[in-house]
Amino acid sequence: MSLILWSHPYSGYGQKTAVALYELGLPFELKLVDGSPEVMDGFLAVSPFAKMPTLIDTAAGRTVIESSIVIEYLDRLAGAGRLIPDDPEAALEARFIDRVLDTYVGGNMNRIVFNRLGRAGAPNETAMAQDAKELETAWDMLETRLADGRTWGAGESFTLADCAAAPLMTYARRLVPFGDRPRIRAWHARLMARPSFLRALEDAAPFGDLMPAPPPED
Repeated sequence: MSLILWSHPYSGYGQKTAVALYELGLPFELKLVDGSPEVMDGFLAVSPFAKMPTLIDTAAGRTVIESSIVIEYLDRLAGAGRLIPDDPEAALEARFIDRVLDTYVGGNMNRIVFNRLGRAGAPNETAMAQDAKELETAWDMLETRLADGRTWGAGESFTLADCAAAPLMTYARRLVPFGDRPRIRAWHARLMARPSFLRALEDAAPFGDLMPAPPPED
């Protein structure tokens, strides 16, 4: 198999890439990054920053890191135009929504989780409050963006933006609920029914619930 994905099925950014692979129908081999010393030695050899996911295309002799770049690479590999629209304006919107999700949803979520798990000592309540506030701002921005009636994150087709949204919104809403934002709720419901994301969730299920926050009650 020519595509090897170094990742963990519970990783939000790993799930983002898995959704893209399933959408595009590209078979791949998972190299499970489980934290063991022997695995980490191999992972660091291909991913110097130890960030998941990392894609190895053995047929092309390419190593690709950063989930958004990995998905752009996969889209081109599959024939282009599916997850990155051919239309320049549509492509720009897909990339913009992806950046909002990665930076202001995933980024803030990960910092809150980092604090809750005590990875840097006692949780910094001030920092967590600031991250939660930025997450609220991200929800507001996305709710406004969806006001034009689009079906998916960047328009009428499922794109890079939705690959990011499916896992990152699912986990982040457990920290900062969607609240009274009906358009985000409806979009998220469509994502939760997408077969590619359901497959990614099935991959993660054997590892249990690793999120240090209860399921949302809203």
